[in-house]
Parts: sequence; C-alpha cells; structure tokens
Amino acid sequence: MATPDPNARRAASAGFGRALAAPAGFGRALAALAALLLAASLLGAGCSRPSTRVPSARQIAPRVRAVLEAYVAAARPAPPAAGSVPLLLVADAGGSAPSPSAAPAKRPPGAPPPPEVAASAAVPFAPGALRDVRLLRLRDGRGAAVPLRARPLAVWPQGRSIRSALIAFRAALSPGERAIYTLEYGAPAPGSPSQRAGAPGSQGTPATQGAPVAQGAVLDEALLPNPDGPIAAVLPPSWYAASQVCGPQLPAMDDRRFPGFESGIERGLARMSPAYDAYGVSCSGPHRTYYDGPHALYQRFLRNGDAARYRRARAEAVWYRQHELRFSPDRRLAIHVCEKDDWSPAKPLSWNTLRRMLGQGMLDDYLLTGDPAAKEAVLAMGEALRLNLAALSGGTGAKGAKGAKGAKDAREDALRATERNMAWAIMTLASAYALDPRPEVLAALRGLADRTVAWQQQGASGAFEHDLHRADPSECERGPRGGSPFMTALLVDALMEYHALTGDPRVRQVVARAAAWLEERAITSDRRAFRYLWGCETDPYDDSGTADLNLMIVPVFGAAYALTRDPRWIAVGDALADAGVKAMWVKQPKHWNQAMRGFGRYLGYRAQLSVPPAAAERSAGR
Repeated sequence: MATPDPNARRAASAGFGRALAAPAGFGRALAALAALLLAASLLGAGCSRPSTRVPSARQIAPRVRAVLEAYVAAARPAPPAAGSVPLLLVADAGGSAPSPSAAPAKRPPGAPPPPEVAASAAVPFAPGALRDVRLLRLRDGRGAAVPLRARPLAVWPQGRSIRSALIAFRAALSPGERAIYTLEYGAPAPGSPSQRAGAPGSQGTPATQGAPVAQGAVLDEALLPNPDGPIAAVLPPSWYAASQVCGPQLPAMDDRRFPGFESGIERGLARMSPAYDAYGVSCSGPHRTYYDGPHALYQRFLRNGDAARYRRARAEAVWYRQHELRFSPDRRLAIHVCEKDDWSPAKPLSWNTLRRMLGQGMLDDYLLTGDPAAKEAVLAMGEALRLNLAALSGGTGAKGAKGAKGAKDAREDALRATERNMAWAIMTLASAYALDPRPEVLAALRGLADRTVAWQQQGASGAFEHDLHRADPSECERGPRGGSPFMTALLVDALMEYHALTGDPRVRQVVARAAAWLEERAITSDRRAFRYLWGCETDPYDDSGTADLNLMIVPVFGAAYALTRDPRWIAVGDALADAGVKAMWVKQPKHWNQAMRGFGRYLGYRAQLSVPPAAAERSAGR
C-alpha cells in the first residue's frame, strides 16, 4: 500500500543561495560577493540528526537578500553556452565534523597552510550547454588558476551534449573552513586571459607575463571521484534547477507560494521519531527507502544546494546499495534483497521487488557524485528488469509465485495489474538508458511506453483502468475497472522521465488525459483531495481524509502544463496543493519520501508559468 489504512488515516489524520550561476559578461566579483555573504549564514543547516531547529532560507538577512535578488534579476533562466558558476568548498571532514550549524572556521594568522587533499564534484549542465570537458576551467577564491581534470559522466540522449561532468582538483582547507572557487565553462571570451593562454577553442597567443591563466581541464577518462572526502564541493541550487539534471526544480528559497511545504518537510525530517535513519530493511513492514528515499533526499539537496543535505542524500544512496541490493555473481544483474533467492530472469519479479528497485535515486547519486558504484547499480537493475520483461508480461516460460503481491498465474501481465508496477519498470529502464543508450535498452523502454499508451486507450476515462480488487483485496472488494490517483502520479512521473530522454510526442496526450481524469472524475466531491481509489464499487472513497497524497499527485497537473502550456492546470494544481500542504503527514520515511519526491517537481513545472497565477486562475474559470 502507498499509505496506511485509509480508515485509520481518516481518524488520525536555506541553502547555498538562490541563483549564483553567473551569466556571461556578469562581474565575477558580484558572484563571489553574493556567495560569500550567503555561505557563512546558510550552509550549516542540516538535518542528519533530529533537531527542533528547522533551517529556513527565509532567515537570510535583508541586506544579503538584496544582493542576491539583484544578482538573480540579471541571471539567465538556463546556463548560457559560456560563463561561470560559483563552486562552494566546505571542509566538513566527510560530513562528520564540524557541526553543521557551526560558523565557518577562520585560519589563524600565521598558521601553516593545511595540506592539499583531493576534491571532486559532479557538475550538471543543461541540454546543449557543454560538449567538451576541456572547455572547463577552475579558479580559486583569489582568481588563481587551479589545475583541473575532468571527464563526462553522462550525455543527454537528444543532442549528445554533456549532462554531467566529473571534475577533480586539489585544495587546502582547514577543518570547518569554506572557500568559493569559480568554475568557468565554454569557450573563453575573446581577449580574456584564458583565451590568450591557448585554452581549448582559443585562437589567441600565449598570455603576457603575470596575467592569470586558467588552462582548460585535462580530459582523463580514468578519473575517479572522491565524493566522501574531507571536502564537499557543491553548486548553487539555481544551477541545479537550470541544469534539469534530475528533472524540473525550483530552489527552496524561491518558493514563496508554498512556504508551509518548505518548513513542514524540513520539520518532519528533523523531528521524525524514530529517526529516519533508525529504520532498516523490511520486506513487509515500514520501509526506509520506500518511494525511493535516495531520490527524495537528493531532490531536497538539489533545491537547497548545501553540503549538509548533500552528505545526507549521499549517505542514503550508499546505505541502499550496501543493504538492499543483491547482485549476481558477475555483478551484471541486481535485484532487491526481498526477492526470493532462487529468482532468475525467467521468473517474474514480485511486486514488492519492483517498488524497491530505486533506479532514480541511484541515477541521481551517479550524476551528482560520479560514483561508479552508483552507475553499476543503475545498469545492473536495468538489465535485470529488461531480461525479466517477458516473464513480467506473462510471456512464455513465466511461472509466477502466488500471493497478494506476486504474480497470480503464468499469463498475468503484472505490469498492467497496477499503475505503480508499470511506473517502477519505466523508471528503472529510463535510468539505465540515461547511462547505457544501447538500442536494446531503448527498444525495451519504448515497448513499455507503447503498452502504457495502449493501456490508457482501452478505456474512455483517461485512467489506466485495472481490477482494483486484484491489486489489493483489502481495499476494494469489487472494482473490475478502476484506477488509483496516487499510482497514476507515479506512472506520469515515469513517463516524463521517458519523455525527457526520447521526446516521444505521445506522452503529451497521455498526460493531459490523465490530468483531466484526475480533475473531473477522480477528485472528491468537496474538491479538496482525490479518491484513494476511483471506480471501487464497494467504497466510493469520497472523502478528503488522504489529502496529504495531493503532494504526490499534483505534479501530474504540472506535467500537463509543461507539455500543453495551458495555465489552467497550474490553477487546478495550486488549489489541491494548498489542501495537501495543510494535511501534510510526514512522520515516517515512507510518507516523507512520497511528499518530497514529487512536490519539488511540481514547483519546477510551476516555475515555467509565463503568466501571473491570477491570470491562470481566470483562465481556469475559478
């Protein structure tokens, strides 16, 4: 189930700056000033341990905010073809020290410099922004060139530009110390020191004596990251959002429409009891990583951009691989440890296993750290799923295990038994295709998209209709043709991942029809929530007792807006999001994950709105 028993639920019911990505021609001094002003006061906010203190980006001093907002006004919505971005270095000893809330340490006058250590960062880029890592250059806080090595981690399948690049360099910081470096990208401007130095793409002459020179990065295909080293290197949340590396995002500091979500999601994690990381592996009870905990925590980091949240997300991704994945002896395949020991690709994965194959979270970990273990997990899960598709679809040789969450018989199409099963399958394969664009992987992914389109077209409602009783007999005694709003939201999320990789035009109509079904038929009569199940003949579920699930569902309206540009969808989404924020229930990892994983994306879709919200509401006729 995606939520506790509905009846029980009805009864019980500041990061690293906002936008510091410097556009071409904008003064580096202002970028450094804005970053430095903000770094000291914000980057200590972390929630790795329960605390009653909830960090908030809105606690920024007015004078600091004025500098940042002036800078943001000049920033572009996406990284230009050439420019620079601040890179914040935090000597936090791998996240163990100093205290996240401690003020930045200062090196005593006359103290010997600390030794240099290896530092690395995975830097994402928007589609088309960078095609050659040798066009990257690094400068320290004084403007001096820093030797840099780099390699591509992944490319955008459409256009083949770099999606994320690993950079590595050496830095010397005392424990607790912070520094602002500047990463330049693209061809240097004519006449700049880098251009005169003969950096990649330059046509100039050697630099004059004494001029600061930043050579382009050295391409090193064997380069390895140091994601857990003593220095964390992070970028502004505006850069992560503009890169689209993990989907549409809106920096938390920019969320003026739903401040209750920002404070509530942080408070829920900080005050969770038992604490989030006190939960372990469970194949039937409360499950720590359900709804992709690593993905949810990385979404949180991307929206804030601070070292403490980076360390927390990174730790969860490593924990998942160490405790929840089981690899084949050749490490070519990986499945969840809850799957039976005798599983083979000829036997369909159980439903419980499908929902615990966290392709999105492992892809996030790779794109944002460069850890080869994360890539290995993504590819191994993807290959296991790809080879299992015939069995999951009821193909020849499939022998399903009986049980409430297993395959009913050898001919059952498990992926169409619930929207959620198809969603996790598409997410797993899309994550694999993002790193392994082989034709056979794309063919398998397109095959799932074909089946999803056909599935929706078989009914007239816009839902992905299926037997609700089969999915969970305890929730519906009779419902031969129904749908689940929250599971549909997962499937739409998966389809948007697929669309970002392939541009398949069919996704537009599928998402628009699903959004219309949610608004017109799956909504409760008070229009404050969605029916937990739609089409159940024995329970209409016409109450708003599960309005907290709105935060997971409203991204469907954001996706519909992103694909159709009809602002009415944002007006619909906002009204339901208000009810969802008010009812937000994030006291266990499962519920925290489901709220965090989706709502940040809704805000990212919403940020693309080209007309004021009031105009969108008039368009909606409300």
